[in-house]
Amino acid sequence: MKTRFLIGTMLLGLLCGLFLAGCGESRTPYAGNYRSMEPYAGKGHVELELKENGEANWKLADSGKTIKFKWRVENGRLWFYTKEGAIIHLTPSEGGKLLSADMTGQWHPSCPKDKCITFQRVPGGGS
Repeated sequence: MKTRFLIGTMLLGLLCGLFLAGCGESRTPYAGNYRSMEPYAGKGHVELELKENGEANWKLADSGKTIKFKWRVENGRLWFYTKEGAIIHLTPSEGGKLLSADMTGQWHPSCPKDKCITFQRVPGGGS
């Protein structure tokens, strides 16, 4: 009896996880490669690769350090989730050619200039 309950609970959890993973808007319009328009924190430009499967890479070009994270689209905004639990909001403009990343840790209707990274789409990527 206990085994059936555990199996049922695990199956329900799995179904809920699959349902939640499928929620959100299409990633296709935003999948691709981006580059920060300005150097970030004196460490060079940031290269951003958004894959259609919800995986992404954030790379500091000069240092070669890469951070992997997950992303999704909801209400016309991009949400990045790091392994450490951080959430970064990005606001697309010009049909997804530009992305403004709010690095304050809070969402602002317009990104504060000194706490914002603007990315521009570059050719390639998105697979």
